[in-house]
Amino acid sequence: MRLSWALPAVLLAVLPARAAVLGGPVLQSGVEIIPAALTGVELDKGARVQTPDPIFLAADIHAGSSEAHGFAEHAFIPYLSVSFVLTKEGAPTFRKVGLLYPVATRTGPRYGAATEMSGAGTYHLSYIVSPPSSHGMMRQTGKDGVVEWWKPITGTWIFTYPMSAK
Repeated sequence: MRLSWALPAVLLAVLPARAAVLGGPVLQSGVEIIPAALTGVELDKGARVQTPDPIFLAADIHAGSSEAHGFAEHAFIPYLSVSFVLTKEGAPTFRKVGLLYPVATRTGPRYGAATEMSGAGTYHLSYIVSPPSSHGMMRQTGKDGVVEWWKPITGTWIFTYPMSAK
């Protein structure tokens, strides 16, 4: 658990200068989720957000020390289904939902997606992380097998936008 609190500082060291960790890590079922937001992200494909307030939501999701499905500690976990819900306090009609997709970066793989914000304010962000079986990854059972996949994990954070890069 001690390592969990050190990871946001490590994450800030490897994320681009226009990035901000949005909250503390969620560690559940051996899976660690760290939310971040970036600006100025360019991707090779996918829809670009053409609004005055674009943002790139990111999730660094990797195995914790107690992950029981064969992923090495700190390793990126592939084949996840990661959805998000973004709302703004005081703006009952602002609600963005979508999926985060695997993205390769110089600092390692993560999940991410572009979306738009609704100006300065307090936002609520939730990530729902479903196990690799949601994209067809199998697990070996029996003598050399691993335990059943975890149930979907939900992490929720509150942050102020615009945020400052740390």
